[in-house]
Amino acid sequence: MLLPIILFIVSIFLLFISSQALITRLIKKFYRLSHSHHTAVNLLFFLLLPGIFLHEFSHILTAELLQVRTGHLSLKPQFKDNQLKLGSAQIAQTDPIRLTLIGTAPFFTGTLTLWLLLKFGLNLNLSTITFSNLIPQFTSSIQQLAPLTLLAIFYLLFAIANTMFSSPTDLQAAGLPLILLLIILITLNFAPLTLPINAINLFQNFLFSVSLLFFITLSVNIILLLLLKLIR
Repeated sequence: MLLPIILFIVSIFLLFISSQALITRLIKKFYRLSHSHHTAVNLLFFLLLPGIFLHEFSHILTAELLQVRTGHLSLKPQFKDNQLKLGSAQIAQTDPIRLTLIGTAPFFTGTLTLWLLLKFGLNLNLSTITFSNLIPQFTSSIQQLAPLTLLAIFYLLFAIANTMFSSPTDLQAAGLPLILLLIILITLNFAPLTLPINAINLFQNFLFSVSLLFFITLSVNIILLLLLKLIR
């Protein structure tokens, strides 16, 4: 069970790194085109708007479900505390558990949305795909779609994958619970516990499918980074 856990962690880390690199590169490109920081930030905001809306709406919806008071939802880019914020949602102070769930909500809703896009948009079944047959099935799915549909799906993959990670402010109370969860998963792997084989297989398949999902979206980011590097 250790390998799926490692793949899961590595895929999240690589997707996060590629996301930060892509956003930085886009800001630089937009600034070179416009010679204005304000214009560059606004261009990035409108480019990522679907993902930004999903990110902030996830905070608000989760807070409402957990009966935590919410305030104004802002879809406006701004610099605050030397950080670029493309949107914000006002959430009342609450206990660490609910704050963690609210702060990490965009990651889970983003992951679910990416899965739905691949499942129903590209007709990929992540539960049956392996790394060896990924490229043939991916190519076959792409060839069956109209160009505009394919462009729309990849645009949404790009916008959501690069806005699903919570900001440091969102994760201020999530660090300890996430570390504890990781420790529990690793402990379950090495502890002499006899878990039902079906439960183990289900958990491994889940981690593998999500890892594959992240690696596919990571590929989109890498292709875009290479294209931006070639554009002068």
